[in-house]
Amino acid sequence: MRRFSSYGPVDWLLKDAPRRRTDLRIYEAVYHFNLYMYLKQFFRDKGGQVFPEFPTGNGKVDLLVRYGGRLYALELKSFKDLFAYRKALERAAEYAVQLGLDRIHLILFIEEIGDEDRRRLESPYEDAESGVTVEPLFVETGR
Repeated sequence: MRRFSSYGPVDWLLKDAPRRRTDLRIYEAVYHFNLYMYLKQFFRDKGGQVFPEFPTGNGKVDLLVRYGGRLYALELKSFKDLFAYRKALERAAEYAVQLGLDRIHLILFIEEIGDEDRRRLESPYEDAESGVTVEPLFVETGR
């Protein structure tokens, strides 16, 4: 059975992706690289730029997109559990503050998610301290 994300089927893309030995989940870096390459190609002829800022231990956001005179930030995570999800929302807000942005997008890769959970968890999160809005988006990868 084909799984669909908000953007269509992705199972063919990840079919032979390298997986961790411990739980057989796809390495998070695979998602980073694929999305980076997609966005790089997408914006190539549109005057946009995409910059990877893979985690180096000093708190860098994963992808930056410069388009139409604006800067956009994307933080990418593999969904693990609700505790990690909440921490990722907070961390993404911190990244936005560091970049001087009032909004950031948190892209979460998950094997599957039900409609009710998607509606609940994709709600914008506003950081009480900074006022930054984090826009979460789940991408289903299939099993």
